[in-house]
Amino acid sequence: MPTPAARSGPTRAMPVVLLAIAAALLITRVALGILEQVRPVERADRVEWREPAAGEAEARSADRLMLYWFTREADPVCRTLTREVFAEPRSAMAIQGQFVPIRVLDLWREEGKNPPDVARLEQQYEVTEFPTLVVAHPARFHFEKQAGYTGALATTQFLARAAARIELPHTRMRPGMPADSAAGSP
Repeated sequence: MPTPAARSGPTRAMPVVLLAIAAALLITRVALGILEQVRPVERADRVEWREPAAGEAEARSADRLMLYWFTREADPVCRTLTREVFAEPRSAMAIQGQFVPIRVLDLWREEGKNPPDVARLEQQYEVTEFPTLVVAHPARFHFEKQAGYTGALATTQFLARAAARIELPHTRMRPGMPADSAAGSP
């Protein structure tokens, strides 16, 4: 039985082909990374937002904190907040557990006016920037507000601090007492 013939000739072609494939894959990955920076992948919001009237009623009946999210549909900063905080499973679960989440959609740009409940809430909490987060309790006069978005860490820290401040027992609302902002107070 004859033995198989030994390979003869150059063997350099194989490493050159492998290097070419590796270079092509690296270029593709860099291009996809740049594309993702320019146009980030939209991730689904995992928070179960309520409409204002339903959320406020739920918070009153359950004696829970409310998290108002004042947003605009096509605003890129609002989308970044969604992608970096509300689409994250841990953040969404923490929000759901600690707050009654209420989405307040501003339609001023699209329709030239807002529904009455949106206009009332924007006036009550002095919302002038999007996104704005407000933590409030239906039976307390004190609320906490964060206007704009400065990153996921700052937002989650704001939510934790705001919840602790609102939960203080001395902030109970007395009959006839108007709600006012405590934004910026220590």
